[in-house]
Amino acid sequence: MDDEEHVRFLLSEELSQHGYDVSTAESGEEAVTMLQKDEYDLILVDLKMPGMDGLQVMGEARKLAPDTVVIMLTAHATLDSAIETLRQGGHDYLTKPSSTEEILSSVKKGLSRRQRLLQQEELMRKMGDIARQLADRNTGPADGEDAVEEQARYLRAGDLVMDRVRLSVTSRGEPVHFTPSEFRLLLCLMEDAGRTVSFGRLAEAIHGSGSDESSAKDAISTHMWRLRRRLEVAPGGRTRLVSVRGEGYALLTQTE
Repeated sequence: MDDEEHVRFLLSEELSQHGYDVSTAESGEEAVTMLQKDEYDLILVDLKMPGMDGLQVMGEARKLAPDTVVIMLTAHATLDSAIETLRQGGHDYLTKPSSTEEILSSVKKGLSRRQRLLQQEELMRKMGDIARQLADRNTGPADGEDAVEEQARYLRAGDLVMDRVRLSVTSRGEPVHFTPSEFRLLLCLMEDAGRTVSFGRLAEAIHGSGSDESSAKDAISTHMWRLRRRLEVAPGGRTRLVSVRGEGYALLTQTE
């Protein structure tokens, strides 16, 4: 993302020639709109632009797609902006003019780091699944407790079924994948399906007890937007997430 057309063109050409799928944006506002619509592995952001600057874009990216790698490019490097880039989790801070080799090296390292983290998360998830399966075998319910055990284990809302032991969700039998924060929010909503869940309770689901409801509203709104997207594309798609103005959110079951 850069407000200079020739810079966008050159970077896009170089990255494309090295096998990357590239999209460009001429402003911070356009970049945020693109992040709202699609998922990106990595973004290159210019620090100084008219309107929304690179740090503001980076802040929005952290809310919309925490796993996205961010590399800051700038011809106006300052210690403060470099520190803020790193504080917000930026992968790299490159000064203009940077060589093509330097940019490509940073992109490669950023994507490799992202892949390692995702693989670690997947490994931890699989290990958790195996541990729960072993626990199920060794500590299964006693005779006569099966119905009670199933009721405690599963939550249902329309076509959605949540398994609280395996931490999984299906829609019409097909798996639907969520981030840990999205799963905790969905758990809250499914526990009270059809009723409004307050901002305070949703904030506690993400940040724990004692979290500040007012400061958490923006983060909750972003998570809910992404949660709604996942529910809308889930098989069946009958369960709907609605905002109750000034109060919170509710998960409604629609049969039509």
